[in-house]
Amino acid sequence: MKKIFAIIGLYLFLLISNVSCEPYHLLITDIRFESATFERVTADKQSKVYKATSIFTKDIVFVISYYFGDVANLNWGFSSNCYAYDRGIVYDNYIVGDTYSLKFDHLFIFNNDTVVAGVNIFDIESIKKEISIFETYNSFHYMGADKVIEFSDYFVNNSKFSTDKYKVNFHCKTSNNKEFDKEIYVEFNLINK
Repeated sequence: MKKIFAIIGLYLFLLISNVSCEPYHLLITDIRFESATFERVTADKQSKVYKATSIFTKDIVFVISYYFGDVANLNWGFSSNCYAYDRGIVYDNYIVGDTYSLKFDHLFIFNNDTVVAGVNIFDIESIKKEISIFETYNSFHYMGADKVIEFSDYFVNNSKFSTDKYKVNFHCKTSNNKEFDKEIYVEFNLINK
């Protein structure tokens, strides 16, 4: 009986030591979509620090934070070699930028042109070129990396919004066809720079 327990113990030890070499596999399982403003501005876009706001006064920024789920991955093979102490991380999906949709439920004016409610602003070329989308590693909610949608100063200074609350709808897909739809409410009280 002791031999059986010894063999099972040795097998479990080898299994655990082998699995400890495999990287963590993570999937984006949900997103958080929020409005933000600059808390601390730096020369490097990826190093800017943001804070949540529901009233835009000097800039227009939206932040997409990811929720990651651990993918169960058990490798029963013993053929791989492990020389490192860090398992590493593999992201098994990502948000596809071409699927972004950002819509407002009220009209606004940009460069004396009226943008009607319900239009995806990424489909309007004159607005799209005034938007920067980049990843930041100064995590907004300590959830890992965030995607930032930042409107240019030119857009802010040449846009007119009503004083009503705007419902903002954001839609996107991941590389494995998972869809996310998020809605938030914001107000515009922009002070031209």
